[in-house]
Amino acid sequence: MSQKYKILSIVFVCLYLPFVVPEENASFRNISIQSDKVTIDEETRQLAFKNNIKIKINSYIIKGSNALLNHKDEKLEIYGNPATIKSNTIDGEAELFIIYPNKSMNLIGNAKLLNKGNSISSNLIAYKISSNE
Repeated sequence: MSQKYKILSIVFVCLYLPFVVPEENASFRNISIQSDKVTIDEETRQLAFKNNIKIKINSYIIKGSNALLNHKDEKLEIYGNPATIKSNTIDGEAELFIIYPNKSMNLIGNAKLLNKGNSISSNLIAYKISSNE
């Protein structure tokens, strides 16, 4: 691993681990984010992920084109055309996913969600990410 990526990893852990792993919800530790490019803005306390985003939360896999982790607003935004989510029990897509530390998620813009045989389509779908999956 190059020195640049090691430093980037250390900065990420120091700046953003409190968002990803709040004490009251230790099960949110099981998150990983991969992308082709990561940009850190220390002033706004944001991480921008560009191209080929792949996020894993427990057994959920979310894919998109870009993502923004905002420590100040405590949310992770995933953009796509569409962005997708898959797990053992759900399959969905939307133009934007917003994920909060309490593991709630909003699917916004042409949102579709198939959950245990039930199909939902709307401009906004609110969903709670289960830690049991």
